[in-house]
Amino acid sequence: MKQEQAAALYEIYERALAVLYEAEPVIQALPDDDERLSAFRSYGQVIVKVLSSLRAPLVLEYPALDTSSPTEDEPDTLLDPEEQELVDRLTPDQIQRIDAQLLADCVAGRWHKSARIVGTAWLALSKELPDVPVGYYAQRVIALVEAGSLEAQGNLHYMRFSEVRLHSRAESF
Repeated sequence: MKQEQAAALYEIYERALAVLYEAEPVIQALPDDDERLSAFRSYGQVIVKVLSSLRAPLVLEYPALDTSSPTEDEPDTLLDPEEQELVDRLTPDQIQRIDAQLLADCVAGRWHKSARIVGTAWLALSKELPDVPVGYYAQRVIALVEAGSLEAQGNLHYMRFSEVRLHSRAESF
């Protein structure tokens, strides 16, 4: 494939992703937990497929196409003062519950986007812990990596630029 063709496809995939990202707040607003979880999983699978099967091969062949950088945006792990205040009130049991939920969707030997793991855990606990921000779940992923429960690759401060898997020696909660 010529670079001009790859560039045209890359731009099309970027526009498609931008439109797909518009679905996220609609999915998050679904009233039924099971329906929301199912929609979020399907949504995540489509995003990952576009990124990994369509866009990534183009970037591997022509790295200059990828002008995005994780440093362009604020880290996903950054909390505003209100969010930090909410997080500071979490009990050790609630934090352990979040960690257990994050680990529940991980598999040893199989990489998953951090965004998928965080999103699935956040949705599963959204009724039990409604005020906990997504960024805190991303912080807990980092803590689980530092504790040796998860292995990671990429930049964990940006969920879409990182992947995690259950450490082969990890103990379950």
